[in-house]
Amino acid sequence: MDSKPVKSSNLLANRNFILLLAAYAVSAMGDHLSEMAILKTQNALSPEVDVTPLYARMTFVFFLPFLLFSPITGWLADKLPRRGLMVVADLARVAILFFFASLITWSQSFSIWGPILPLFLVGAFAAVFSPARSAMLPTLIEPTQLIRANGFISGLGFIATMAAAVIGGYLADHYEPMLAFRIDAGTFVVSAIILALLRPPKFRRAEASAVQSSNVVSEVCAGFRYVWCHRHVRELLIVAAIIWLCLPLVNSVIPAVVRDVYHGTYTMMSSFRAIPGAGLILGAIIIIVFGDALRAEIAMTWGLVGLGAALLVFAISTLVPTTPATAARIGAVGVFFAGLFTVAVMASFNSLLQRTVANRFRGRVFGVKDLTCIAALLLATGSIGIPQWKRVDQWVAWILLAVVALTFFAGFTVLRIRLQRGARGPALTWIENLNEFFSKFYWRLRRVGRCTVPLEGAVIIVSNHTCSADPSLLSAALPYRSISFMVAAEYATQPIVRSIVKLLECIPVKRNSRDAGSMKAAMRHLRAGKAMGIFIEGKITPPDEIVEPKEGAAMLALKTGTPVIPAFIAGTKYHDNILPGLLARHNVTVHFGPPVDLGDDDNAKPTREQIQLASQKIYQAIKSLAPTESRGTEE
Repeated sequence: MDSKPVKSSNLLANRNFILLLAAYAVSAMGDHLSEMAILKTQNALSPEVDVTPLYARMTFVFFLPFLLFSPITGWLADKLPRRGLMVVADLARVAILFFFASLITWSQSFSIWGPILPLFLVGAFAAVFSPARSAMLPTLIEPTQLIRANGFISGLGFIATMAAAVIGGYLADHYEPMLAFRIDAGTFVVSAIILALLRPPKFRRAEASAVQSSNVVSEVCAGFRYVWCHRHVRELLIVAAIIWLCLPLVNSVIPAVVRDVYHGTYTMMSSFRAIPGAGLILGAIIIIVFGDALRAEIAMTWGLVGLGAALLVFAISTLVPTTPATAARIGAVGVFFAGLFTVAVMASFNSLLQRTVANRFRGRVFGVKDLTCIAALLLATGSIGIPQWKRVDQWVAWILLAVVALTFFAGFTVLRIRLQRGARGPALTWIENLNEFFSKFYWRLRRVGRCTVPLEGAVIIVSNHTCSADPSLLSAALPYRSISFMVAAEYATQPIVRSIVKLLECIPVKRNSRDAGSMKAAMRHLRAGKAMGIFIEGKITPPDEIVEPKEGAAMLALKTGTPVIPAFIAGTKYHDNILPGLLARHNVTVHFGPPVDLGDDDNAKPTREQIQLASQKIYQAIKSLAPTESRGTEE
């Protein structure tokens, strides 16, 4: 179980979250501020320098420690105070960067790898920082805030990285590399100070003892076993590996594209690594605005597809014969949207992993995640930087097209798997996902309290009826089950509605008459173990109107012995017509209550008095769920 920190319902009012966010942004800037200065030490603007493999080697060396040490650093994040680990990692990088120029001079003679070997030391302590930060985040906020929090962190982290590229490019064009190294050291000082102000929750004794096993090896292996035994976690890591295989390849070819296709300088190189920052800002804003309305798995799926489309535009800029300025503008559009969709993928991936993994394993699982991602990154950059390829820069367009193909493949594969695994079939899963998003975002739906509807088996959900959006609202408040509704027969014949009625297995009912056929169809539906939704008032009722409950729900429940779950919908704006009710901007809450006690045995022929009594019991149970202001919130 997670620790119980003091949390705020307003993410931006959560002091601990803001401090962690700020520290991560400053640290992310520090990890990349010196890159252009290192390129300058190798005279990268010279046409004689094959810059694509050079930059690939830099990326390879920086991330190699993640591959070597991630299982251990993940274990440390579960074993030791996470804030302390991050502070130590920051201070170690301060010392390394303070002497960075001397380290480059000392290692210069070690073949082609010598000038960039000091990056290995910076990467080693970044590998300590990463799992500790990822594992700490869920202990600082509410579980429902994870995707929004990761949107903030992913967006700001990438923006900090791009800002580092811009600043680093300017420093490389105008100053000696030593200044960039010293400023870089200062960023880690700032990050350590911010982290020192953070007050994270302490581990519970039970959590602390959970990682106290016989030795380090067995504890680290437990993290690998956790990943191996959880299919969902394994699949998430495969997606992450694909992203970390593709993006480093794109990052590696940017300097060559800028130099050879756009005819740019160091500043333009750094700008093209910074342009995605604008897309990242927009992407983070979208994630933050959508918040809980956007399912993380859906954001990840379409983020992959969008990322493939954006990278295709960037690849086209290197292939279409045009002026360098025009090609640069096309490429800028591509990398802008690549940044936007990258936020969707990374924020949703992290939130899914944090939500899935238990706190006592979270550090080790994020260590395995880092190991997996970095293995993919090293495969990508190593394939370019390690072999002594000649004139790799001539092949950048084909590298980009290969990345586009792999990204599209990942996105559509994830979409196909997700829809096929939906218990209600691909088409219905698609519709219900769309309905859930729209209900939570546009109608601002919130479920109050726990959901009392059973996971499986026959059940009747009986609710008040406030507007034409009510069926969609109930369905969205119950995402793990499909509800078939009793609907007025005149609506079931309309073209669009008819298809939805058939797909949801809704049952048309003739108004103001005893419809024996619909009652028999509903009984068959329930005896098949399905869920039925009924609005007990029989029609949309004004807020202050007193009505007699309809008896269909009680009759079905008594004849089939099906449990009845009451539900109350509040916060809608009253409209008796269909379209205004659907278009109005509501602020809805749905509250499910405990099952209504109508007796345990089936009663094939309940008496009139029994049906009336049961109807009143159900109606009273529904009204008892109303908020304190009753239906006064319905305007």
